[in-house]
Amino acid sequence: MSVDTFVASHLKVKHNSAGEVSITLPTNPNLHRPPPPDNSGSRITTCLSRRGAKSIRGAVYLAGRDHGGMGTFITVTFDLEARERLASGETTIGAEISRFLDAWRSRYRKKGKKQPLFIWVAENPNDSNPHVHILTNDKVEYRHFRMWARGLEKLWGNGMVHLEKIKYAKAAGRYLMKAVGYLAKGTDGNQGSVVGQRYGVSRDLKPKEHIDYVHVGIEGVIAYRKMITESSGKKFNDIYVHEHGVWTPPGHGVNQTLIMILNLLHIPETQKIRTMFQSNSPQSFI
Repeated sequence: MSVDTFVASHLKVKHNSAGEVSITLPTNPNLHRPPPPDNSGSRITTCLSRRGAKSIRGAVYLAGRDHGGMGTFITVTFDLEARERLASGETTIGAEISRFLDAWRSRYRKKGKKQPLFIWVAENPNDSNPHVHILTNDKVEYRHFRMWARGLEKLWGNGMVHLEKIKYAKAAGRYLMKAVGYLAKGTDGNQGSVVGQRYGVSRDLKPKEHIDYVHVGIEGVIAYRKMITESSGKKFNDIYVHEHGVWTPPGHGVNQTLIMILNLLHIPETQKIRTMFQSNSPQSFI
């Protein structure tokens, strides 16, 4: 089968261990190159990307499913001296946060305790007030907050540390997104210029991704294109349709999503069964 024929008759299904699924049309690898990383190097960003938001959603889901959920919301700030070092290029927000979290984990490692998990996002409103929001599964009682904050401020060394207890672990991701203005502004908002890494997720909270290519025939691809064109911005039974494809939130699962999509495309039952068992992932295409 030629690449062009393959592209014209398949859907690209990306799914991860958090149960998040996105379905798009495959592209000819000879015509398209993968985009550069959006969260590394000296790149300057002004808001959290869709990719970043997706990583955070998946991480929060896995934290709740496998690690008891995120229990504490932390904001760390930069004092005048630290801001001057950021402005001069001597350091970056990502470098300072990495040092801080490594030192935090090291305390647990030395005591032989299980190391805490983290999700963090940086913002810099008006390019003059850099700070970082952090979610962690490290849980502390209210009566110890002040003492804990003082200890973390010594560890941080760049400014103040503010702690808040998260009452509902399932709402942790929404809490973090709202804090950085992503829910209100999305990728069109300006959360301030940040050099290099803008967000981070502990390794154990990174969903493992898989890609399959599911055969739906040329008629199925045409129906899919029509649905994307006519229904962008709409939601069907937890399936979100946007200009690039469709997406379901963590916890949904690939099989359930595929069945729902095939129903929306009005693919006959006999072809649907064949589709589910004819996932194509040719090495020459990938």
